[in-house]
Amino acid sequence: MGSMHDIGDISLPPGAWDSHVHIVDEDVFPLHPSHPYRPKKADLDDLLVFHRNLGISHRCLVAFSVYHTDNSSILDGLRRLGGRARAVVCIDADTINDRELRELHDAGARAIRLNLKTRGQRLDRAGYEELLWKNAKRIAPLGWAIQLYVSLDQVALLAGVVPGLGVPVIIDHIGHPDPATGPVQLQEGYREFMDLLRLGQVWTKLSGTYRFENLIGLDDYVREILSIAPDRVVWASDWPHSGGVAANPGGDRDIPQEYRKIDDRAWVARCMAWCCEVEGGSGQKLIRKIWVDNARRLWQYDSDD
Repeated sequence: MGSMHDIGDISLPPGAWDSHVHIVDEDVFPLHPSHPYRPKKADLDDLLVFHRNLGISHRCLVAFSVYHTDNSSILDGLRRLGGRARAVVCIDADTINDRELRELHDAGARAIRLNLKTRGQRLDRAGYEELLWKNAKRIAPLGWAIQLYVSLDQVALLAGVVPGLGVPVIIDHIGHPDPATGPVQLQEGYREFMDLLRLGQVWTKLSGTYRFENLIGLDDYVREILSIAPDRVVWASDWPHSGGVAANPGGDRDIPQEYRKIDDRAWVARCMAWCCEVEGGSGQKLIRKIWVDNARRLWQYDSDD
């Protein structure tokens, strides 16, 4: 294994997963009328080309905020992938019925996503408790997880309710710390997030760090997460790298938005380097965990391939 900047040879283990990707094709699956931005087409065919180039065998399709609770594109993708994928869907816990949940489960859904960050939603402690309990009750019979996209400081508000929910909880993008508020180790929510990881009460995705690339202490933060929770981290590309609401051209949510230009091979190499630094040597045991073994457990995938 070369240095963090030597990315000529990145060889992922057989059966590698990408645990966080989105697909969108508004010509086939129209966006929700109140979509927060308009991403350009990035469909399943594009995703499969991307994954072939990286050596990814399996993927988890994650609900795109532009579709709200319409999971049609994900269901179509899962059908086309023939059982070799999983999905995180978006539901309305108040209106979805058991038959609809079972249909999503049979197709490959294994979690729901609560995306508060994209829309800038911030709840108080009671609000998080109500939201998490309401959703946990609907998905617990299926054994699904709740995936949360919030900022790191919000983890401090929801940490108390997580252990009692009775369902797995996943924190997106290693908690999404805020580079504007100084070193991550001094930020609100950092201690609570580390405690939840240390006690095995949450999972997290090693993904999306380009959203906070100038964060002070990022390398130490990732190494700490990998050290204290090696069995609770899954790797993800966050493809196709949407810019989100902040990148709306001229503030207009209806102008098609370009995707961020991300060097994904360099991202893989950087994550491998972190694994080497934490484990020592080639880092292959930890690499296999976050790309293969942990993902298979989290997404309840027990096929032989």
